[in-house]
Amino acid sequence: MAHLDSNAAGCVVALRDNGAATVTELAKRTGLSRPTVESALAGLHERGLVREDDSRTTGGRGAGRPARLYAFEARAGYAVGVDVGIHRVRIAVADLAGRVVGWADEAVDPRLTGPDRMEVVKNAVHRCLEQCAVPASKLVSMGVAVSGLVGENGRLVISRNIPDWEGVDIAGHLRSEFACAVAVENDMRLAALAEHRLGAARLVKDVVYFFAGHRVSMGLIIDGKLRRGHHNAAGEVGDIVFSMQVNDRGQLNWSTAASAKEVFQRAAAGEGDSRTEIERFVSGLSVGIATVVMAIDPDLVVIGGGLSRAGDLLLDPLRRAINDVITVPVRPVVIASELGAESVVLGALALAFAESSPIVFGVADLPEPGIDVADVREFVKQFSEREAVES
Repeated sequence: MAHLDSNAAGCVVALRDNGAATVTELAKRTGLSRPTVESALAGLHERGLVREDDSRTTGGRGAGRPARLYAFEARAGYAVGVDVGIHRVRIAVADLAGRVVGWADEAVDPRLTGPDRMEVVKNAVHRCLEQCAVPASKLVSMGVAVSGLVGENGRLVISRNIPDWEGVDIAGHLRSEFACAVAVENDMRLAALAEHRLGAARLVKDVVYFFAGHRVSMGLIIDGKLRRGHHNAAGEVGDIVFSMQVNDRGQLNWSTAASAKEVFQRAAAGEGDSRTEIERFVSGLSVGIATVVMAIDPDLVVIGGGLSRAGDLLLDPLRRAINDVITVPVRPVVIASELGAESVVLGALALAFAESSPIVFGVADLPEPGIDVADVREFVKQFSEREAVES
């Protein structure tokens, strides 16, 4: 597809992000002349990216003459974000304006082998597309989140959760199935990306995202961009700085209850042993976070994962412990994730939009559309209510 020139790119983004407009309104938004806007709109209409709106406005060049409205054709293509977990696969489908139109959250048998897991993912995406009436032929791009070290070629180098996918051309399998661009990335990096674009870390440049749940992992945003590092290993610090409470599978160990949720519930109820265990966990976590913070000095530290739901029961002592460890007058801002369990799939969707730009517009650096998190939360609510009725 031919590249958009800068004038056409400015017009299409203005329509996508700010809604339908007349030629005069679009000229004001972009600072371009009317003839330049008219020429850009003609080219965009030919590419199927702009349509003439059915409605009209009053005014125009002649008194009382209705002026034509032009709108971005958001349904010209769709992007998909996929979060492949060991127990679940989450999927979000959005049009080119970032409006989420489809959502799926399906359980996965953790005992599945690599090929069977791939089939589950493919089938789940197909079902999600069918449910939201989006033809697979309309897919432009797909972002896929996986747990483990992802190499420069998009293949898993090592993964404790999905070892059968190590070395597998994940993107190639999905690309051949759906005939769209596919990018694969580490799940924690994509969670960090989502918090930076849509959640707790909006409008800041440097972010450290810590996931604390069954495991401890990290993602980095430096100068507004995902930090991957020379070996694509940036952020893979869980087994090193948090080794005091991690087993040989990379998962957190708890002694006073079977799960972190139970430990925090018992602590909230006043049980002394659980409180002591949380203090020990917080102490170890604070050293790891403080070490990373003093190496990077970020604007913000975001705590995500299941443990972030403990709220101030975790965050208050964690903030105090981090400040006690740091010996210079630096007090990092530590806050909870805003996106929760949906952060990874939303990050995968943001990655898909980054992949879609050169395909749809012929321009690699157009800003991504905003993704309406409220749409996602409504889908999640409906899904939870439906699950509750079915159970």
